Amino acid sequence: MIIKQMNSALDFLRDKYGVGPGLIAKGPEYFQLLPPDGKKVDLLPHRVERRFVELKKIIDGKTLEGISTFRFAAFRPNGDLRKMLAGELDLVAFLSGSEVSGLFAAGDGKRVCNVIFRLANGMSGCIECSCGLPAGTPLLDRHEIIARRGVASDRVVDTQVPQHSIYVWNEDGTATYTDVDTELFGLSDEAIWTVRAAFAVLSNPSLAARWNQAAVVSLRQAETALDSALSGTPVTF
Repeated sequence: MIIKQMNSALDFLRDKYGVGPGLIAKGPEYFQLLPPDGKKVDLLPHRVERRFVELKKIIDGKTLEGISTFRFAAFRPNGDLRKMLAGELDLVAFLSGSEVSGLFAAGDGKRVCNVIFRLANGMSGCIECSCGLPAGTPLLDRHEIIARRGVASDRVVDTQVPQHSIYVWNEDGTATYTDVDTELFGLSDEAIWTVRAAFAVLSNPSLAARWNQAAVVSLRQAETALDSALSGTPVTF
């Protein structure tokens, strides 16, 4: 059902902006875009998500001077720890413009994994990742970039809890509403950014090869990190 809704949203964007055909489908690891040429593209929604695009602009625009450290954290009540970790590692590569050159991890390899990493450009950072929160708990995450001059974060300072656009209090409790897109409504945040990722590839086909390669690299690094967590051995790529 969700794939049908995402494809309807993608069709809306394609018709509005005159972009060529393509379909979103479930792939072996991620949602994929199926363009007319048959070359499947792994979709990396975090690369088009607004908060991360804005962080990327802050970095590329030199608003932060002398970036040294990335501090990432992501916690869910369920999910695939390997894919969660892969997404965070790819986000590091996307924001920094550099590949992870080495890492050390600690955790149980199934529900929790903490990673310390170094990038090829000399920057470093850490990732706290878990899919072991109690059932029903919303996604909690924060992505902070520390520099010699300046700090940037995708969340309000000193919180990992996402803020909402509208809060409504009544006798039934508290209801919240959050608009993350000015054109797509009625979908979850993850579905919206998946649609936007598919639209980005259709609009700029040169992304296809880069995203497929990034998906392979980040999944391999995540698997290596989980192995490192169990063995206690640092890894160099």
